[in-house]
Amino acid sequence: MPDVPRSPAARFLILAVLALVTPCAVRAQSTPESPATEASATEALGRIEGMSEQLQTLQSDVDKLKRFKFSGYVQARYEIGETSSDTVKSAGSPATLTLANRDRFYLRRARLKLTYDPTSRSHAVLYLNGASTGNTLNITLLEAYVSLLDPWTTDHRHQLWVGQMNVPFGWEVERSSSARELPERSRAENVLFPGERDRGVKLVNPWTPHFETTLGVFNGGGTLDATFGTEDPTRAKDLVGRARFSQGRFDVAVSGYRGSTLVPLTGGDVALDKTRFGADAQAYWELPSAGGGSLRAEWYAGTQPNADSLKTLVVAPTSGNPVTLLRAGADPSHLATEFHGGYVMWAQNLGDQAQLAARYEFFDPDDAVEHDQFERLSVGANFFYDGTTRLTLAYDIPRTDLRNASGGYDDPSDNLWTFQVQLRY
Repeated sequence: MPDVPRSPAARFLILAVLALVTPCAVRAQSTPESPATEASATEALGRIEGMSEQLQTLQSDVDKLKRFKFSGYVQARYEIGETSSDTVKSAGSPATLTLANRDRFYLRRARLKLTYDPTSRSHAVLYLNGASTGNTLNITLLEAYVSLLDPWTTDHRHQLWVGQMNVPFGWEVERSSSARELPERSRAENVLFPGERDRGVKLVNPWTPHFETTLGVFNGGGTLDATFGTEDPTRAKDLVGRARFSQGRFDVAVSGYRGSTLVPLTGGDVALDKTRFGADAQAYWELPSAGGGSLRAEWYAGTQPNADSLKTLVVAPTSGNPVTLLRAGADPSHLATEFHGGYVMWAQNLGDQAQLAARYEFFDPDDAVEHDQFERLSVGANFFYDGTTRLTLAYDIPRTDLRNASGGYDDPSDNLWTFQVQLRY
């Protein structure tokens, strides 16, 4: 008799067939038809074996497919801006059009993430984004990295990541855009870490359930560097580190960053330092009548190449070829300035379907200069339509100083309403 397949489904089928065939075989022992009956039973067992092999092959294919995981989300928005007007500004030759209207529908994010887990000790991630830019829809690569998990702990908690990923600095940088209570990150984070991602390597070490450290080495320019793109103009790499203590109801962390960059000039470059220090804390609570709530704060300080200081550079055409030079008397070291910034944010659930949030933020790109500070108060309400869909209504009130005709400073009317529909999958 052939070996009985190990598959539970196949064993069930064999037992069922035998239960039907055996009585017939017993009755057929005293008749001339017994040999035919035995042949029929053998043929039935052969067919069951074939079905078992097919089931095992199907199970193997399903196990392979389960190693692939797809996720992502779509954010569609409508904005109403106080600066909007029905005007198209044209300047330059060839003409460059600048749209003044900010009342619009647009696609903020459309993201697809593929995670592959071939074994318990490694996995890979591919993360894509589609967003509206002007009149085009651009598909960009957000993340692509390989993660190796340690073989010496039972839960493989120590990890080495290599590729393009979030920079491990602070709280806001690595938090998903789909989980935020307000539509956008703070101004300080956007200036210091545009795009939030870079190419390099990081080592994540959760030493205990409450204490974790992260060390990283990156190119330093990020993925949205307008000058060098994804290239690195310096051989030295940027170093970043973070230590986080999590107690459940209260978390606190410190982060540090040390790097450099180059400002390209005709006849010689200017090397500038990038130093950043960050501290963040989060507190969580649960109200019996409302639900969960949180209070978060983050602070940044350091030295950073300043876009306003870079305006001291001039571009003068020479024989049809532009050259980039420092303005006469300018100090190259002043191209990088000391900055500070941060935010405080509150969020409170109201039952299972509603949530309120508010944030105050500030950013000063140059501590030595007045009237360049940025402040913004943002308030928002979220309604969870179902388990995957969320509706958000937010109002941003920025505060900046804009020089007026009389030499004083005014805060321009640039408040913004945002209505967003988000679906996660």
